[in-house]
Amino acid sequence: MFGYVRPLQPELRVRDYDAYHAAYCGLCRALAKRYGFRSRFLVNYDMTFLFLVRASVRPAARTRNCFCPARFWRKKPCICDDGGYDRVSACTVILCYCKILDNIRDSGFWKGLGYRLLKLVYHRPWKKASKDAPEFADLVRAKLLALSELEAAQSPSLDATADAFAAIVSACADDLPDEAVRRPAQALLYQVGRHIYLCDALDDLAEDLRADGYNPLRYRFVPTQTGLQAEDLAYLGRLMDSSVNLAGAALSLLPVRQYGALLENIVYLGLPAVYTAVKTGRFRAKAKEFPRKENQP
Repeated sequence: MFGYVRPLQPELRVRDYDAYHAAYCGLCRALAKRYGFRSRFLVNYDMTFLFLVRASVRPAARTRNCFCPARFWRKKPCICDDGGYDRVSACTVILCYCKILDNIRDSGFWKGLGYRLLKLVYHRPWKKASKDAPEFADLVRAKLLALSELEAAQSPSLDATADAFAAIVSACADDLPDEAVRRPAQALLYQVGRHIYLCDALDDLAEDLRADGYNPLRYRFVPTQTGLQAEDLAYLGRLMDSSVNLAGAALSLLPVRQYGALLENIVYLGLPAVYTAVKTGRFRAKAKEFPRKENQP
C-alpha cells in the first residue's frame, strides 16, 4: 500500500526534482542510522512526502553528499535533517511492519513464508520504532484492528474502510506542537491517506477477485472480470477528485517556508496522474511520468 504519492516528473523544475531525491535519499540514510541497514529497504515515496510536509514549515536543512549503497561508486545528495527525520523514520518502520503482518494474514501458508521471514528481519526495528513513537504504534494497531473487523464483515462502505487507513496517515502529524501547523498537516495527510487506500483497492481489484479476497470496491459495486464498470469508475473518480481538492485546500493553509512548488506538484498533478495510471493499468508497468526508484538499495 505504498508508492502512490509521487510527483509528476515532467512538470518538476530541476531544483525541485533534486530536492525530492535529496529528501528520499535523506530518509534512506536516516532509517539506516536509526534502525539499522536493513531498514533502508523500507524507504518509499509516500513517507518522503510526509517528510516534505513536515520539513516545509521548518528552516532549510543542509544538503551534503552521502554514501549510497545502491550507487557505491559515487555519493548522492542527501538532506541531513536528523531531527526532521526522527518521526518520519519511526512511522515508516511501524507502517511497513504492519503491512508485513497484513500480508501474512492475507496469504496462504506457502505464499506467506516470505512475509514471515520479513517479519523476523524487521521485528527488532519495529520494537525500537514503537518505543520511539508509542502513541502512533498504539493508534496503528487500533485502526488496523477496526479495518480487519470491517474486512471480516465484508463492508461495502468506501468511507469507513478508507477512513481507518487515512486516520493512520493523518496521525503521522499528531506530534507537531504548533496547532497552526498540526491541523492543516493532519487534514492534508488524511486526504492523501484516502487517496492511497482507494488507489490500492482499485490496483488490487482484479487480483482480489481471482483470489476471492476482500476489497471494498468488490462489495460497493458490481465489478466485471476486467474491473469496474464505466459509471462506477466515474463515481470513484469524483471521490478521488474530492480528496485532491481537499488536500490542496489543506496545503494552502500550511505556513510553508520551502518545498511549496514541489508539494503542489505532488498534490495537484502527481495524485491525479497516479490514479489515472492505476485506472488504465499502467501503474504497475512503471509509467515513465513517475520518478524511478534509482536510489533504493
